[in-house]
Amino acid sequence: MKSPSDDKNCIKFGKILKGVLNAYLYTIMLFLILALIMYFTKLSESIIPKVVVVISAVSILLSGVGITKDVKTMGWLHGGLVGFLYMGILVVLSLLIMPSFSFGWNIALDLFLGFIAGVLAGILGVNL
Repeated sequence: MKSPSDDKNCIKFGKILKGVLNAYLYTIMLFLILALIMYFTKLSESIIPKVVVVISAVSILLSGVGITKDVKTMGWLHGGLVGFLYMGILVVLSLLIMPSFSFGWNIALDLFLGFIAGVLAGILGVNL
């Protein structure tokens, strides 16, 4: 009899959690690089909101591709869950840290875009 862990079509939650942790590590490294660039140049602080979005997307993409390289099927779902959880944790932390934080369409859009970035990463990772 085949065990559930041998099933190709099961979701590997351990990989997904590892992917989320890797995405946050990539984010920290990229934010440190951004901080150094901003410290040593005269780059305007007005670019920070745009760069945060780019850094989040790059972190999700790198992590999603990394965890789905050895997944045979459902890479899109694994990557999508990494992106969704990455953004979801940020939303929960924002709710806890900022009392004035409110859930709106922009948060739903962020969660959706995180999922889409992860889906793209998962598709790329499976096909590499």
